[in-house]
Amino acid sequence: MPDQSDLDQKYFIDRYIYNCPFCNRRPVSYVLGPHRVFDWTNLKKCFVYFAQCQSCNNISMHLSFEAIPTQHAGTSTKSGAFFRFETDNNLDQKFFYSVPTSFFVLDERIPRKLRELVTEAEGCLKSNFLTGASACARKVVYELGVLQGATGANYEDRIKSLKSLHPEVDSVFFDTLLTIQQTTSSKVHEESYDGWEAKHLRIILLSLADVLHEIYIVPALKEDRRKSILKLKEDLLGGKTS
Repeated sequence: MPDQSDLDQKYFIDRYIYNCPFCNRRPVSYVLGPHRVFDWTNLKKCFVYFAQCQSCNNISMHLSFEAIPTQHAGTSTKSGAFFRFETDNNLDQKFFYSVPTSFFVLDERIPRKLRELVTEAEGCLKSNFLTGASACARKVVYELGVLQGATGANYEDRIKSLKSLHPEVDSVFFDTLLTIQQTTSSKVHEESYDGWEAKHLRIILLSLADVLHEIYIVPALKEDRRKSILKLKEDLLGGKTS
């Protein structure tokens, strides 16, 4: 079977299923609400599509400069008429901006300050505000270092300290984060940006998301599984778990 892991990096798989940015289910059924259109400029229209997850019922918004044909797919007593796209071809590539701006909403077990900074960085990146994106990425590293008790007088030292504090995290993520200090100087201004492209910052943000996942989510998932196994054992042995 061919590797289809690239589908995990999309919002829309086809007209019926997508990767929900709220409940993180991959994939799950979705429907569309009535789309809207507004004037982006005097000569350009922008089309707004709303996708509702059929699992958690949350709604994401997606903007396109292309009028993507939809068709009526049914009516519900709760939300009224709903629709589906008429095509499966390259749906994800037809949109230039989505909300949530983060492809998947970061887990609430990650500290709120870090989640907001990552979301802001990704929003800047989507709008091609590269200096803003790099500044937010640097701020994530700084705040993460404070929360984790990392030492060091500068970003590079703090990243190396984080690397030593968390040997369980793949070192390639920390090594990638070392490039953040090359993106802007400690004082962000017009001349501090050294010409990095969006693709470089995208790699940095993906690495940040992986580091945050490994530090905050993986241990929590392991603890949940441990508690689940202990509960099953207790139920099986009637409370005799020693």
